[in-house]
Amino acid sequence: MQTKNIHAVITGDLAASSAIDKDFHEALHAIASDIKEQYDGFLFEVFRGDSFQALVRQPEDALLLSIIIRAGLRRQSRSSSVNDAWDARISIGIGQAEIKNNVKLGEMTGEAFIRSGQSLDRMKKEGNRLKITTGDEQADKEFGAGCPLADAIINRWTTSQSEAIYLYLLQKKTQKEIGRELNATQRAISKRLESANLQSMTKFFNRYREVIKWKFNN
Repeated sequence: MQTKNIHAVITGDLAASSAIDKDFHEALHAIASDIKEQYDGFLFEVFRGDSFQALVRQPEDALLLSIIIRAGLRRQSRSSSVNDAWDARISIGIGQAEIKNNVKLGEMTGEAFIRSGQSLDRMKKEGNRLKITTGDEQADKEFGAGCPLADAIINRWTTSQSEAIYLYLLQKKTQKEIGRELNATQRAISKRLESANLQSMTKFFNRYREVIKWKFNN
């Protein structure tokens, strides 16, 4: 059995390949496991080396999940410097994708896979860490303006900020609940989220969701 519909494909790789080790792969699998508990239809595969790919059946969720992946990696960083934090280049491709049972993610085909993979190859030369490609010129221009700004914000997230963001976005925990888990006050968590410009990021999430729903549900 197979279905053909509009989905999102997230293709990524480690932003600094020299930092790759076994722990990085374990972190990726742990993040994927956390996401699968919250989102149905999320497929994830880590490839040999520093690459990974995910399929998101609901394309409007792809940007949020991409940011969660990056926050999840950055919170595992062993470095106190934001410039040396674990992070990933992520390319989101939207379009038709053939989903087949008992077939590995890397063997599936469709527009979303092609757009995501080709964009990631270009990103390595451009120096970007976030890109969205839909095949719609107007939408791609809008996302092309928003992604560098979002990327600049993410690149400044510290380990403690990333940890709070990860729990807030993925598990939708309150600031008080996050504080209890991280042994911090609600006020401290609030400051972490505020200083990380999460409010601005949320506006970008919401706009992305609006555009994807309008473009592909009409």
